[in-house]
Amino acid sequence: MVIDESSMKVCKPTIPDREFLQRVMTNWYLFKLNYAIPICKIIELPLFFLPAWMLRWRVLDPFQRASLGSVEAAVIAHQVGWAINLGGGFHHAHHAGGGGFCVYPDITFITHYMELWYGYKRFMIIDLDAHQGNGHARDHMDRTKYCVFDVYNHRIYPGDEHAKQGISYDIDADRFAEDSSYLLKLEQTLPQAFKAFKPDFVIYNAGTDCMAGDPLGRLDLSPEAII
Repeated sequence: MVIDESSMKVCKPTIPDREFLQRVMTNWYLFKLNYAIPICKIIELPLFFLPAWMLRWRVLDPFQRASLGSVEAAVIAHQVGWAINLGGGFHHAHHAGGGGFCVYPDITFITHYMELWYGYKRFMIIDLDAHQGNGHARDHMDRTKYCVFDVYNHRIYPGDEHAKQGISYDIDADRFAEDSSYLLKLEQTLPQAFKAFKPDFVIYNAGTDCMAGDPLGRLDLSPEAII
């Protein structure tokens, strides 16, 4: 779902056509998504015997809708200044693979289509999910066009060393795990990143697994700090 700021209207995306996916994703990866085992590995579901039609209905179609929603939110942001996609944020997926519950690289869809349709050239990706955004980092290695600002716990999944080459601002959230130090670090570094890179378009991946008590993120932020 996409929130249109100008009227606060909720827009529901459709399932995109295959050409929309093929412009960004490899044909080999799309081919593998016809089978249950690769899909189940990505979403960490051990039920490999599930039929492919069920996985498409219950997994792939909703993920595709959410991915198109990210692009539609970007288009609305281009028109009115900002927009929010309540789905998406699949930051472990890249053009040739997925993982960590992320099948489609919606952040890469955004940069590809916003450059193609509107001519944007300099994208900043701000990722405050507790986990490393290794998927979008792999797809955005060119630091002249992309600035990846990633604040994550370095001691948890995925630990992708190759993807770190695409991160311009790599901040270990575990060193600033509570509210005051975390927010202070953002206040100190985000303006510096904006000033140095001067982005045309900003994508914010707003994870909430950095909240205290989350068993996967293992950080200690309050709901108020996340807001």
